[in-house]
Amino acid sequence: MRVLIAAILLVAVATAAGLGLYYWRVGEALDEIRAELVTPKELEAPDAPETRRGIEAAPALCERVYDLRANPIARRLRGDEIRGLWAHCERIADRASGLDQLRKGSP
Repeated sequence: MRVLIAAILLVAVATAAGLGLYYWRVGEALDEIRAELVTPKELEAPDAPETRRGIEAAPALCERVYDLRANPIARRLRGDEIRGLWAHCERIADRASGLDQLRKGSP
């Protein structure tokens, strides 16, 4: 009986440690993506060269956010942060499509 209780405790501790490590790793990934994405302030000046480069790099970064959003464990651990970053990705996509429309209309 003691062995069973010890085994259950060991599994519980290992699971908690694994979830804690995964929580930390997802947080690092989100911080890395957030640091590389165009900031809301930069989006106010979409014609700046750095902003254009950031908007062009955004699809690959936002794909990583989408992957985290599709992961049920990551979504449960860091759902609010993932949703916030996804909303920012949508704003960048809106801005990018607006830039495309401006470029098409220019002579």
